[in-house]
Amino acid sequence: MHIDSYKIWSYDYDYKNGKRSKTTSIKQHLVSEECIDSKSLINLLSDLDTAWHNHYGKNIKVEVTFEPHEGE
Repeated sequence: MHIDSYKIWSYDYDYKNGKRSKTTSIKQHLVSEECIDSKSLINLLSDLDTAWHNHYGKNIKVEVTFEPHEGE
């Protein structure tokens, strides 16, 4: 399966005066309009998780949209 484009965001809590607030904001993001196969996307997600979170652990949510090819 090929994914035509993808957007990946990583959120984390904001801190004010050394204390964790209740709000979160985007800390890192990656956007691509380049095609990637599903196995490579899984590898990319794993690598980004390691690079961005240092094995800290995050909840992961996925949203997928299937759109018809143009001209169909």
